[in-house]
Amino acid sequence: MPATGLHRRAAGPDPAPSAPVGTAAPSTPAPARPEVGPVAAATRLLARGWSPIPLRPRDKRPLLPWEPYRHRRPRPGELVAWRRRWPEANVGVVTGALSGLVVLDVDPDKGGEASLAELEARFGPLPPTLVVRTGGGGRHLWFRHPGEPVPCAVGLRPGLDVRGDGGYVVAPPSIHPSGRPYRFEESTAREPAPLPGWLLALLAEARPRPGHPPGFWRRLLREGLVEGERNTKLASLAGFLLRHGLEPGTVLELLQGWNLGRCRPPLPPEEVARIVASIVRTRERARRAAAGETEPRGGLDRCEGGGEPGARGGGPGATGARADR
Repeated sequence: MPATGLHRRAAGPDPAPSAPVGTAAPSTPAPARPEVGPVAAATRLLARGWSPIPLRPRDKRPLLPWEPYRHRRPRPGELVAWRRRWPEANVGVVTGALSGLVVLDVDPDKGGEASLAELEARFGPLPPTLVVRTGGGGRHLWFRHPGEPVPCAVGLRPGLDVRGDGGYVVAPPSIHPSGRPYRFEESTAREPAPLPGWLLALLAEARPRPGHPPGFWRRLLREGLVEGERNTKLASLAGFLLRHGLEPGTVLELLQGWNLGRCRPPLPPEEVARIVASIVRTRERARRAAAGETEPRGGLDRCEGGGEPGARGGGPGATGARADR
């Protein structure tokens, strides 16, 4: 008798074996959730050849000594450690030759937009480039580093600062103290445009001029100072020694002895201490401003090594010392 459908095996593939009773069927792993947050963005910034650094949450101050990252980019393992240690941190990018970046900081609250419009009317419009909207309402215009030294400049024009070699900027998606985020305008894939020649020329004009020749300092140390020139030239000498790497305490000790032996008549020791402390404070403020750091609460009133508090007031270049008597 011919086989019926009840007895004939159906054509086609064998059915999949069923899971044993009480055993859960295997499931497809859920896709990994993308990492979010400012410090997680450091990986993307590093992939573009930039040198990221971790910053304090809702702040622009670094969470660690950042100077090494002016000379080398962080390793991927360092980024992982930063994410684990400071998950809420902001992220910054070191500017200058290593990252290939120069950033023009436009602060509208200080007249930056008007200053930029005036410069563009005179020299021509800036090229389209990568732009960051800051949480404070300003703009950061990112340009390609030209390959030659580009100094940082504070107050290039009212409301215009430049971050070049030796500086850094806060990067998206960091959070401003106001709670607003930093964000890239338009496409984040846009490449920074070349730094305009006229902007580079303005920076060169703003660069400090070379100081006195070596003969000036030899003559000063040998001959000493007379009344009427002691304060200003002693301040210059303090700056010279600090620029050449001497510690503030050492500078103070040297100048106290030189003052007693070479100044006619010597300045009071507390006056020398005030001059050195003021020069130290001025240099530190300039360094912090160039790096985009905020000055610590209480300022810098004491010279390392026990100097007396410096006099307050005066402009950025003031020594804080009283007029020579």
